[in-house]
Amino acid sequence: MNSAKSDIAGGSITATTPSRAQVELPRPARYDAGWLRDMAWLTRRRIVFYSSVLLLAYMAAATGQFLLSHGLTFKSGAPIGGDFVNPYAGSIAGLAGDPASAYDLHLQHMRERALLNDNSFGVLGSFTYPPIYLLMVLPLSLLPYVAAWLVFEGITLAGYLAVLRRIVSGSVGLLLAITFPGVIINFMCGQNGFLTTALIGGGLLLLDRAPILAGFVFGMMSYKPQFAFLIPLALLAARRWRALAAAAASAILFSAVSFAVFGAATWRAFLANIPFTQKIVLESGAIHFSTLQTMFGAVRMWGGSVGLAYGFQFAVALYAAAVVLWIWQSERPFALKAAALAAGSLMISPYVLQYDLVLLALPIAWLAMEGYEKGFLPYEKAMLVVAWLLPRIALPISQGAKIPIGPIVIVAVMTAIVRRAIYRESASVEQAPPRPLRA
Repeated sequence: MNSAKSDIAGGSITATTPSRAQVELPRPARYDAGWLRDMAWLTRRRIVFYSSVLLLAYMAAATGQFLLSHGLTFKSGAPIGGDFVNPYAGSIAGLAGDPASAYDLHLQHMRERALLNDNSFGVLGSFTYPPIYLLMVLPLSLLPYVAAWLVFEGITLAGYLAVLRRIVSGSVGLLLAITFPGVIINFMCGQNGFLTTALIGGGLLLLDRAPILAGFVFGMMSYKPQFAFLIPLALLAARRWRALAAAAASAILFSAVSFAVFGAATWRAFLANIPFTQKIVLESGAIHFSTLQTMFGAVRMWGGSVGLAYGFQFAVALYAAAVVLWIWQSERPFALKAAALAAGSLMISPYVLQYDLVLLALPIAWLAMEGYEKGFLPYEKAMLVVAWLLPRIALPISQGAKIPIGPIVIVAVMTAIVRRAIYRESASVEQAPPRPLRA
């Protein structure tokens, strides 16, 4: 086999002349390897076409659901806006001067049934977020339910798109951000995936030019602390002291304001509700284990014990923390650092649901831009395509085939970040000029 070296996209690439044995490979084998390895067939035109078809399908499905709805519920019995009825009911409790009752399972359920005018409505559970989130949604109680849902999802969606627009340039990038399957899932579920993505992504984008503001944005993630554990670790590793101090001050400030507005009783109710959420909702399967997009859920779905499930979850979380610590204390490209933090945030908590996968848009976007600018590594495009589809395929596969594809793909995304970081480092070493010998 003959070989020659050339420099492509910042790295040393070896071009080889195939041997006779390689040339005579059966045609299907050669085609399949290239189809998956490089995915050269995934052109700009095809990306636009597939995304546009997907967008039309979303619109048709949503329109059909609304036409078949009855009052504030769909034909399936699910409420319009999905889970949004829970925080909205909590905001009503806050406006009525009884915010602590949002953490009472019975009272919260009765309030949700009254809002939907449906006595058969099932139990969504009590309000499980810190009072900081109750403070965020409190103004929505001044609007009718459907209007409040549309305002909340619309504002947070705008934040999500603003962040993605800064990462991925061009109209194709914006189209992919809009048609990302996590978007329609989060919107119809009435959940806060857009908010989480906007806060983590916004903080990362602000970190270099406005570190104090970035810290303030990071501090707002105290509304959902299970996705914020890696933020202080990354800031410590990178010695971003101003951002770290601002994040701590922001979290304390929001906690203090919620304490002043809602009182100590609400915080006590929240803290008392944590063991119930952990034991009943998470560990005992009140939410089916197949819906959890975590290693904890995978082990429990396969019949493993709670202890074993926590053990596997700890191993995945440790991997995420180690990668973030390793990459953030280095001089590697910021895109890889940001992608690692976003992907790792999905690997820490044992409680990650389908709508939380909106956060995957951040590492997908940063990795895609790295590949577009520097060249894609073998099979990298294929991995990104699977990750992009994950919010749509994760639940059907885990429920139907009992294959926990969610945590597998998330770990694969993190491993792809590590691979690219190592590749970039080795490429820069190969291109470095030789050091002069000392006399």
